[in-house]
Order: sequence, then C-alpha cells, then structure tokens
Amino acid sequence: MQEMPDSKLVERLRLAREALLLVSEGRSERSAVSRIASADPPLRHEKSSALKLVIDTVSRLDALNRAVLTIFPGEKFDRTSLALFHLTAYLMLPNDIDEKADFVRALRRISSERESPKLEQLLGFLIARAPLDNPSDMPETERVGLDTHNPPWWVSYCFYHFGRETGLKILSPTARPRYVRVNSLRNRGRIGLPLELRKYSSQLVEADSGTHLLTGSPSVLAKYFEIGLFQVQDFASYLSVKAADPTPGENVLDLCAAPGGKTATLAQMMKNRGRITSVDYSRTRMASWRTETGRLGVKIASPLIGDASNLGLAQQFDLVIVDPPCTGTGILDRNPRMKWHLSPKLVQKFSLLQFSMLEESARYTRPGGRIIYCTCSLTLEENEFVLSRFLSAHADFETRPILEEYGSPGLLGQSNCRRFYPHRDRTAGYFIARLERIAQA
Repeated sequence: MQEMPDSKLVERLRLAREALLLVSEGRSERSAVSRIASADPPLRHEKSSALKLVIDTVSRLDALNRAVLTIFPGEKFDRTSLALFHLTAYLMLPNDIDEKADFVRALRRISSERESPKLEQLLGFLIARAPLDNPSDMPETERVGLDTHNPPWWVSYCFYHFGRETGLKILSPTARPRYVRVNSLRNRGRIGLPLELRKYSSQLVEADSGTHLLTGSPSVLAKYFEIGLFQVQDFASYLSVKAADPTPGENVLDLCAAPGGKTATLAQMMKNRGRITSVDYSRTRMASWRTETGRLGVKIASPLIGDASNLGLAQQFDLVIVDPPCTGTGILDRNPRMKWHLSPKLVQKFSLLQFSMLEESARYTRPGGRIIYCTCSLTLEENEFVLSRFLSAHADFETRPILEEYGSPGLLGQSNCRRFYPHRDRTAGYFIARLERIAQA
C-alpha cells in the first residue's frame, strides 16, 4: 500500500505551485502567496513556508529551467505545468532539503493526470542523475551567472562598477535581517518598547531610536502588528525618512507613497501634526496604503491617485519624498523574479522615469525646502546619473551631507549621498540623497 504524504506538506506545495503560476504572470512572490492563501483558508497556516519555497525556486529559475530543458529538449509547456516542474526541480536537485521521498509523494498529489507522466520522467531523471556541470569553456560571466543565479549582463555590470570581489558579494548576499519600528502613534507618543513588547526585548536589538533588528521569528509579534504597535520597515528605508528630518507642522509631499511605510514614518516623526499628501498611480496600491496608514494611526495624510511625473498641483511643500519605481537591484534577494526581467534597456527606461519625477518634484519644493531622492536600486544610472543630470539643470538645488555614520558615500563624486549594500550594511541595497533648494535672498 502506497504511503500517504503529510497533508500539511501537500498544502504547502499546492500553495507554492499556484503562487509560482501567478509569479510567472507578473505578480510579486509575496502578493502571489497572499492571494492564493486568502482565497483558500486551509492554506493560510502554510503561508510562511510556502513563501520561502517560492522565493527559493524563483531565485534559481535559470538552473531549474536548464534542467527541465535538458530532460525535455524542444518541448513547450504551459505556465501551469512549468510551475510544477520548476518546483519539482528545485526540491529534487541537490540542496539543503532532506527527506525527498516525502516531497515526491506530495508532488504526485498536486499534479494532474495529464501532468503525471512527465512528472515521473522528471523525477526519475533528477533523482538518478548528478547535477548538471557547466561547460569548461563557458565565459566567466555566464559561469558566475549560473553559480550565483544572476543574468550574465548583471554579473558584468557588478564586476565593472564595483570590482570583482564586491561584485561577487552583491551577487550572492547573505540573508539580511528584518527590522521593526515602534509606532509612537499607538504608543502614547513614545518610541521606547511598549510594555507588551518588553518580554521580547532579547529578540529586538536596537539599531536606531525606535528601530530594532528582529532576531527571532516575526510570528511572535503578529498580534501586536495587527493593532499597530509597530511597523515592519527595512532599516535603509527608515533612514531615508530620517535623512529628511521631518518636523511637526510641515507640509510634505510623498510621491510613489504606497503601500504606506514612509508615510507612516513621516507621520510618526511629525507627531501627527502638519500635512502629508501621499501620491501613487495605482488604486489597488492606494487601497493597501489606506489599510497600512489606518492600522498605524496616521491622521495627517491624504491620498491622491495621480502620475508623479505630471501632478498639476498648485502649491509648494517644505519636503518632497521621491521614492520612484526602479529596477529593484537592491532587493533581489526577496524579490528574485525581478532579476529575470532585468536588462540594460530596462535600467535606462527607469532612469528616464526617475529623472522626470525628480524634475516634477522640484516644481513643488519651496525655497529653503528639500527633496529626498531614494531608490532600492544599486545601478549608477538610477542614482548618481539621475542626480548629476538634475543638479546640472537646477543651479538652485544643492546636495547636503546626510547619515554620515551609516552606509557608504555615493559614487562619481556624489559624496554627500549615501549608498547601502546588503552584504555590508545588513539592509536592502539603497541610495539616498538630500537636495535643498537654496532660499533666495
């Protein structure tokens, strides 16, 4: 009699497989898992494990695709079957996952009758064969690309701009920690740990005022998250708001504001006094913004759905936050799908969009006011090049030194700006610049 697989494992793999299908259609890993789980309540308790499976699978799509194409040369599969075969290849290829027999039984359970013959062929090949070797005459960028699971052009880019040693570290970053911020708006105006969280103080290492590195499992804080006692925010993202130095009573424009992390941090630093206009182009993303800012008790922010490169507003602001769309090369570890769409053409496309948003933001910055420009990208084209072009066209703006105790100076002479690297700073890869409009005499 055939042994039955563990039901939880079956649910986890089914959730991962369905999420991988959504990722192949353009959704992020996290939103794909959340969408499937929310539509099927029994799967919700497997969200965390399934998300890790999805991220790990998507991270290695180049090697997994290569294995599938080697076994089925010339065959074309629909996205539904490919999601299953990619997941199978990840689980069966040599890695740190043990007890493959359990996974084999579970994979058979989540496959259809139509897919079953190909699945058995794939399983037989992967279990019996050694891993595929790279050809000895393969160019170094391609070899490193396969070893680190990155597109060869991105390998070349990192080697050229950051040097081979640093480039390899960028291409293979270690897992970066998660950070949580105490929400003063739900903590009587205080940034110290509330009484409810002090029993977890051994798992919360202070990184900056009110911001803590989480060394334990996020699940222990779930109920406190729901009532808004803290927010999850990467340390570099928090530092971009700290560099802006918002103060109570100011009038702030927050561009590309969804899903609301920076808006909430601004409101906390402003003590819910003043005004924040939060702009994003997407109604769906602004729905998430409303949920997040409501959870965190933000009362001074107003949503505006609009194009951040062509707003048409009739006022000026003390502070403008420009956090534009980017290639995300600083967060590929948690959003690996993005790296398989990367190209020099895409970098240039984002660079043009970012410059247009920065240009637009200048129109709404009062004399003596400031702009914070930040991205979660490591490319020079999206950071220093955009800034240099802007400063050449706007003699009334200057960069100011910021965050000198954190990160590294910007490149190409932009030493007032700060860069953050995942392998070095234990944050997302990030760029932050503060531009001030010179007040007229």
